[in-house]
Amino acid sequence: MPDLDDVELCIALIHSAKTPDEAFNYFCKIVADSGYDRVVYSLLTDHPSLGLPKLHGLASSYPEDWMKYYLEKEYLRIDPVVQEVLKLGRPCFWNDILAGTDLSEDAKRLIHEGADAGLRSGISFPMVSLAGEIAGFAIARSDPGPAKNDYDLMARLYLLGTFFHETYRTMYQQQKHVEMPGLTAREHDVLLWAAEGKTDQEIAIILGITFHTVRFHWRQIFRKLNVNGRSYAITKAIRLGLVTPEIVRTPYQKW
Repeated sequence: MPDLDDVELCIALIHSAKTPDEAFNYFCKIVADSGYDRVVYSLLTDHPSLGLPKLHGLASSYPEDWMKYYLEKEYLRIDPVVQEVLKLGRPCFWNDILAGTDLSEDAKRLIHEGADAGLRSGISFPMVSLAGEIAGFAIARSDPGPAKNDYDLMARLYLLGTFFHETYRTMYQQQKHVEMPGLTAREHDVLLWAAEGKTDQEIAIILGITFHTVRFHWRQIFRKLNVNGRSYAITKAIRLGLVTPEIVRTPYQKW
């Protein structure tokens, strides 16, 4: 099993998955090697693109008893980690959120009960589409975690989480026979060269077009793929099979 020090291998492994559940299992195993042994992937808003309502635990390796209890208590409404991540819109360590937030008594009880269930520290981050749909990850440890936050690890988890998110969504959509977006030949070229690590200026030179034309193609790509960023567009295009850069031309079939 590859570890997060080699993100390309991790991406290739998830890319090789045949089902959403297999992709989630790969993601959990990779994350577990970094010390985070529990993962929950949730829909924090309704997702018309998937035909699904807001749903906590679309995929989860959290303790089943805790998930059932959390849902029965409707803790999603008061979970301070969820609320703060939605407000900030970026990855966060739980300890930073809890240290800087005035918690209600209900929220404090939730935190203590979660720790008793083996969710003592963690990282959470949202995934936001152009349509305003928000999904989220809560990646937890059963121990308090290191004394110092590892922001390099957070960045790798966020990148891998983005790829998994698009993998899961695409597989789910394919199972429901959702139509794939169509790209022009030039949009495909821009995406492919970007996936190979080229800058927009380099892409303009390679394709013999202006930098502003490259930016125009990106706007069209963002609209068609329903994404709001370059990296997000690349990961979604790879997962959809619209482009295949060198790093994933031989998907992992091991482990």
